[in-house]
Formats: sequence, structure tokens, C-alpha cells
Amino acid sequence: MKINVYILDDEQNAIDGLQAMLKKKFSDQVVITGSSTSAEKAIRELDEIEIDILFLDVEMPKMNGLEVLNQFPNRKFQVIFTTAHDHYAISAIKSDAVDYLLKPLAPSEVANAIQRCLQRKSSSADKSSGKITLSVTGELIIIEIKDIIRVEAENNYSTFYFTNRPRIIVSKTLKEFDEHLSPFQFFRVHQSHLINMNFAIGIKSDEGDKVLLSNGDKVDLSRRRKQEFMEELKKMIGH
Repeated sequence: MKINVYILDDEQNAIDGLQAMLKKKFSDQVVITGSSTSAEKAIRELDEIEIDILFLDVEMPKMNGLEVLNQFPNRKFQVIFTTAHDHYAISAIKSDAVDYLLKPLAPSEVANAIQRCLQRKSSSADKSSGKITLSVTGELIIIEIKDIIRVEAENNYSTFYFTNRPRIIVSKTLKEFDEHLSPFQFFRVHQSHLINMNFAIGIKSDEGDKVLLSNGDKVDLSRRRKQEFMEELKKMIGH
């Protein structure tokens, strides 16, 4: 997944430093589409090109970063503010910026901000396409939702089990995936388990309630979710 980046900062040294950082850390993903030290020039160029992320300085002569954003009320790109001042943070949050980074920029903070941009972009696209993007050790993997059998939680990690590939462990809680997957016939059968109902075939109750899956897995079913699960299962099998 290639991402197009534009940098607006009134200091050329700041632009050069960020460009070098992006090329070193994200050379396989980032395309630096343009940059400018002039807000007016940047606005003209951003009207003509499509970008995914705008790195935007806040304090600039003639027009600050927040005023620049006001020129794009229906923007499709994500915004990461970069500034030496922290007193604009609340305004930045209200403008729906992905992050607000203080200079000098730390490579780890820039990397995390870009990952959040990518996740936000992927989530909005994937909900209609039947796909989900998983971030694994800095790499983004696009998965067909129909190929997910179940997701199991352990503390702040979620393990995905598939029909066609080895399992993937993601550093996110199950709650974060529940909302994304529930429209695709996924059901939270237990605090630690989210299953694809297309693979559910029944319940085994001899040693506590377990959901039986077509791949042979058995997953814990909580008592308070049992009735709702049974109703959903009946719908799936047409009874």
C-alpha cells in the first residue's frame, strides 16, 4: 500500500529532516508527493494533487496550519501536525488531526502517527470491501474477512485464525475488532472469543458450553451470550 505524503513547514531544514526520516523508515510505503515552505503555494498544489497524509506545521507566517486546514472542509487526506508549541493541541484535536507531534520529531512518534493514518484509511475503505488491514511488526497485511474463522484475545493481543494461512497475532484488543467485524456475521461468544458464524456448526455442553466450529476448534461460550448465540445460529442454518 503506497501512501502519498505532502509536507508544509515554513522551515526548509524541518522539511529536509522529515523527508530523510520518511525515506529511511518508510521507503517501501511512502511517496513524498510534494513540499512547501509557503502556505499559499501548498494550498494551490493540494487542490491539484491527491495525497493521503499532510504533515502540517502550525505556526507559520501569514497563515497558520489550522487556517490552512480551513481551506479544505471536505478533505480526504489525514493530517499530522508538527510544531514546536503545544498550546494548539486542543484545536488540532478538534480539527480531527491524527496526531500532534512536537519538534524535534522522534522517528518512533512519526512512525506511530503514520501507522494510525494507515489504519484509519484502511478501516474506512475495508468496511465496504469485505477486507481488514492488520498491522504486524510494522507491516500492514490486508485480509479477506471471509477467510477469518475466529479471533481470540489474550490481554492486549488478538490472535486471528484463518482458513488459508497461519495465525496472526496483533497488538490490539478484541474490542477494537468487534465493531469492525460484527457487520460480517461475527459474534462475540465470550469475552475472549469472536467467531465467524459461517463456521459455527453447533454447541457441545458436556464440559461447559463450547461452540463447535467446522475446522474442529471448540470455543468457550459464555452463559449470558448463549441464548442470543442460539438465535443467531438458527438463523444461519435456516431453522
